[in-house]
Amino acid sequence: MGKDAIRRWIPPVILDVLRRLRGDETRFVGSYGSWQSAVDAAVGYGEGSILEKVRSATRKVVDGQAAFERDSVIFDAPDYPYPLIVVLLRAATGRQGSLSVLDFGGSLGSSYYQCRTFLAGLARLRWCIVEQHHFVICGREEFE
Repeated sequence: MGKDAIRRWIPPVILDVLRRLRGDETRFVGSYGSWQSAVDAAVGYGEGSILEKVRSATRKVVDGQAAFERDSVIFDAPDYPYPLIVVLLRAATGRQGSLSVLDFGGSLGSSYYQCRTFLAGLARLRWCIVEQHHFVICGREEFE
């Protein structure tokens, strides 16, 4: 029985207690004079080290040293998101082989690089990513 199956049987209140004991919960602690001072003290997805990890992993994919990356973790073997690929190809079929994708939170092209083999035969492909400003700058400079 996998983790997901076990989680379905454990009451949510027990899961909350276990998360608290492990420190896996989101917490808001401290006294800050303003929202900006709290933001300045916080760490999260906007942290520069995260971009560097994602950039490095994406570079390995682009250079052919990895099959794909997800959340800065590289994978050596392809794991194609077939439901997504089917939807994208179906959309392109209805538009004479032309496809425009607006990928929110698309990192530096994670989904694009995972799907590109199947989209190579399209007449026109435009893949646009909406992401944090520092990711956009890096993506344009290194991967566009």
